[in-house]
Amino acid sequence: MTEMEREKEKNIDRCAQAYAELLDGCEIRISGEGVPEGFYLPGGRAESVRLILESDNAHYPFGTGCLYHGIGEILKWTGRRRSEDTEETAAYRRGIHTVYKAVQRLILRHAREAKRLAEQEADANRKNSLQRIAGICGRISEKRPATFEEGLQLFWFLYLARSPFGVGCIGRLDQTLYPFYRMECRAGSWNREEAMEAVLRFYRNLNRLRAGDTLRNLMLSGQNEAGKDQTNELTWIFLEAYERAGDAEPHLNVRIHENTPKSLIRACVRLLAKGKGQPTLYFDENIILAMERAGISHVDACRYANDGCTETVIDQKSGIVFWQHEMVKTVELTLFNGEENPCVVPVRMRKNSAQGPLFTPKTSLVKGFRSGAFEEMKSFEEFLNAFFRQLDFQLDQQFLRIEEKMQEDETNTVTSPLVGGSFWRSAVTGKDPLRGGGFDVSNYQLLSGTITTAADSLRAVEECVFVRKWCTAAELKRALAADFQGWEALRQRLLHVPKFGNGDERTDGLAAEIGKHFIRRVNGFCGTKPLRPGLYNIDFGIFANTVGATPDGRRFRDPIGEHCCPTPGAAQKGPTAVVESASRLPMRDGYASSPLQLTLDQGGFEMGADREEILYRLMEGARRAHVPVLNLAMYDKKALRAAQKEPEKYRDLIVRVWGFNARFVELDRELQEHIIGRMGGGDNG
Repeated sequence: MTEMEREKEKNIDRCAQAYAELLDGCEIRISGEGVPEGFYLPGGRAESVRLILESDNAHYPFGTGCLYHGIGEILKWTGRRRSEDTEETAAYRRGIHTVYKAVQRLILRHAREAKRLAEQEADANRKNSLQRIAGICGRISEKRPATFEEGLQLFWFLYLARSPFGVGCIGRLDQTLYPFYRMECRAGSWNREEAMEAVLRFYRNLNRLRAGDTLRNLMLSGQNEAGKDQTNELTWIFLEAYERAGDAEPHLNVRIHENTPKSLIRACVRLLAKGKGQPTLYFDENIILAMERAGISHVDACRYANDGCTETVIDQKSGIVFWQHEMVKTVELTLFNGEENPCVVPVRMRKNSAQGPLFTPKTSLVKGFRSGAFEEMKSFEEFLNAFFRQLDFQLDQQFLRIEEKMQEDETNTVTSPLVGGSFWRSAVTGKDPLRGGGFDVSNYQLLSGTITTAADSLRAVEECVFVRKWCTAAELKRALAADFQGWEALRQRLLHVPKFGNGDERTDGLAAEIGKHFIRRVNGFCGTKPLRPGLYNIDFGIFANTVGATPDGRRFRDPIGEHCCPTPGAAQKGPTAVVESASRLPMRDGYASSPLQLTLDQGGFEMGADREEILYRLMEGARRAHVPVLNLAMYDKKALRAAQKEPEKYRDLIVRVWGFNARFVELDRELQEHIIGRMGGGDNG
C-alpha cells in the first residue's frame, strides 16, 4: 500500500468516526407531535464537524439505497470485508458500516425516548402518538419503510444526520417516496389527510431548524424517458402543504413540460400570485435537450433536479462541484490592463443574513495579464478583443484549478460514507460514489458570473468613448478610479446609455456575445471530465464588493445583476422587455443553470383577478423565449420599506434571494436593497 493509499484509508476512518462522534454525542428531542419526529443538538468537536463538511457539500440529493433496502441491509452488505475488496473498498465499506450503525443508534435512541415519554404521559391522544412514534422508529432502525410516513421518517433521520446545521438538498421527494404511497394504496391503508399532516410537520421541522440559505430545494413533477408526466398524489400534497404552511422552507421548484397537467400549472401560478417567489419553474424542453447534446443520456437527463441553489443535478445519479467566473471584474481588468480599479478597497460585509459573520471578500481572478492599454485603443472592436483576451486568460487559469480538482476526485477525494451508503451500489461494492459507487454522471460546472452588467459596461464604453466621444479612454479611467467623485455629469450620461433588460438589441447582443464565447470555451475544456456551463451568478452580492466603479455608471459596491437578470434598477420598460432581452441570450446552452428572475412591484399593476393571468402570460412568454429556469416574484415595495423600519411587524414577509427564499427581515441590509432594486422604477416607499 502506498503512502497516498494509507492516507486515504485514514481519511475514510476519520470521517466515519466523526459522524459516529457527532450522532452518539448529540442531545435528542421528541416533540410528540407526530411523524416525522426527531431533533438533535450536535455534540461533536469542531474538528469532527469540519471533516463532515469537507466530505459532503450537501448540494445534491441522497441516493435511495437506504430508503429502499433498509438500514439492516446496508449493515449486512458492509459488515465484513469481501473477497473482491481492494484496500480502498474495504476501508470505505467499513466507513459506511460505522456511520450507519451510528444512524441506527440515533434512531433507536429516539424510539426509547418516545417510549419513555409515552409511559409517563397521561393524555391518551399524546400517549398514542408517542407510542406510534416509538414503533415506527423501532421498525425503520432495521427494516425498509413500509408506508409513506415511515419513508418520510427515515428520510428525516438521514437528513438530520447529513448536516450538523440541518441544511442540504432534498431532491425529487415526490418521486423518491412514491413507492411507499403505492404500497399503502395496494394495502388499502392510504390516508391522504394523515400524509398531509406529516408533510406539514416536515415543513415545520425545517423552519424550526433555520431558514434562508439552507440548500433545501424540493423539486416536484417532471417526465420520464417516455415523456410521461410524473405528477402524482405526492406532488399535490407537497405543493398544497406549502400553500398551507406559507413559510420560507423548503424552497419549492416544479418542472413544466408539454404534458404537464394544466391544473398543476394553474396551481403554480396561484401560489406565485401570493407574492413569495415560490415555486421556481424549470422548463424541461429548454433543459433536457441541451443536456443530451452535452452527452448526458436521455434517461438520466429526465431525472434532473436542482441542487442547493438553481444549478442542475441528476437526481440520485450525480454530485456537483461548481466554480464561478467574475465577468464584471474581467471588464475591470480589461479597462486597467490587468490591474484592479484603484477605487477598490477592502470591505467588511455579510453574505446574506443580518446575523451572519463578517468577512472581507477578494477577487479570485489573476492580476497582471496585459490585455492592452485602453488609452491606446482606436476602436471599440479593439477594446472588445482585449476583453475577450482577458477573459480567455482568466478562464485558462480557472481551467487549471478545475483540472486539479477533477484529478483529485479521480484518485483521493473521500465522499461522506453517509452519502455513500445512500447509494446501493456503493454499499454493495464498497466503491466511493466518485469512483464507480453511484455518481454515474460527472457534474463539474463553471458559472459565468454576471454577463448582463458586463454587457452594460461594454456598451457604455462603446457609446461614451468611441461613438459619442463624451470623454477619452484616459478620462473614463480617471472617472472610474475616482468612483465618479467629481465626474457626476459623465456618470449621468453613462447611466442613460441603454441597458440590458430593456429590449435594446445592441446591449442584448453584447450580452449574448459574451455568453456564447463563455459557453464555447467551457464546452471546449479538455480535462479529465466534462465541464458544464451556466449563465449564473450566485455571489452577485459578494462580487459587487470586489468590483470598482464600472462604465455603466455604477459606483463601487453598488449592486450588479444576478444570473441572466438586469442590473437592479436598470430595467425601465417592464417585465416583457426583460424577457425580450433574455430571449437573445444562449440560455438553453448554459444548461448547468441559466435562470431568469422577474421581480414585480405590486404597486405597478392593477391586481385583483388579473394577477394570476399576468403571471401566467409572463410564464408562457418566458418558456417560448427559451428561458430554462424562471422565478417570478411579486412584492409590495412599500411593505418592504416598512419592514426595514419595523422588522418585528413583518416576520412573515418571505422573499426570493437567489436559489433560496428567506424572511426579508433576516437578510443583511445590502441584500434587502438589492431585492428592492430588482423591481426597477422609482422608490415609492
